[in-house]
Amino acid sequence: MSNWNSHLSVVYITLNAARLLRESLESVRTLTDDLVIVDAGSTDETLNIAESFGARIFRRPWPGFGLQKQFAVEQARHDWVLILDADEVLVTDSIPLLKQALSTPALPAGFILPRHNYLHGKRIHFGDWSRDRVLRLVDRRRGQFSPDQVHERWLTDGSARLLDAPLAHYSFPDYKSMLAKLDQYSDLNARQLLARGTHISASAPMSHALAAFVKGYIFRLGFLDGTEGAAIALTTALGSFMKYAKALELRQAQRKNP
Repeated sequence: MSNWNSHLSVVYITLNAARLLRESLESVRTLTDDLVIVDAGSTDETLNIAESFGARIFRRPWPGFGLQKQFAVEQARHDWVLILDADEVLVTDSIPLLKQALSTPALPAGFILPRHNYLHGKRIHFGDWSRDRVLRLVDRRRGQFSPDQVHERWLTDGSARLLDAPLAHYSFPDYKSMLAKLDQYSDLNARQLLARGTHISASAPMSHALAAFVKGYIFRLGFLDGTEGAAIALTTALGSFMKYAKALELRQAQRKNP
């Protein structure tokens, strides 16, 4: 594929994402001539940073993760799209690998990238965060995002190939941010459970929380990541507990006020 950077768009959805957006945009600027930002109403420096990189900015009220990301992909000028979060940075060594992948014949429908997760500047090697693989480099003609409010997925119409071109993910600056996101996501997940008609037993919050903790901290060796590993396992378990507990709470409220 000649002049490959004229065949690739990079897209983001943002909302007050200034913390790492500059680093993320800097990491991909040599890969593309088309940066797309779909913003849901940022009040920090997000849009100023995006403008300084020449990104095309679209302002759109928040409809949920799946629909917002699908809209972003549809705004891209090119059919091959790299989909990034504003707290993800493309590792420098990944750039030649991406170039090579996009230059090969018989391309798949997408590429799955490893994601290296960090907390307190420390890379997490074990637990639930250690097995992260994300389908992010896609041919938009051969797939679309699920319309889920949260935990959206790219649904590809063809095969996806693993490409060892990692992303570095700096999702939380501190534990306070982890707990705030846990509260937000457990709300969305609870509503999603109810919308799907999922059966939820009275024991579901505790059983799912215990299973999540044992899996992440014991079976996946999260304890080897020290305090950070414990924090990840505990917040994952708490998030699972609150998802099901809030769903039960919402279901009871609906029965009282149908």
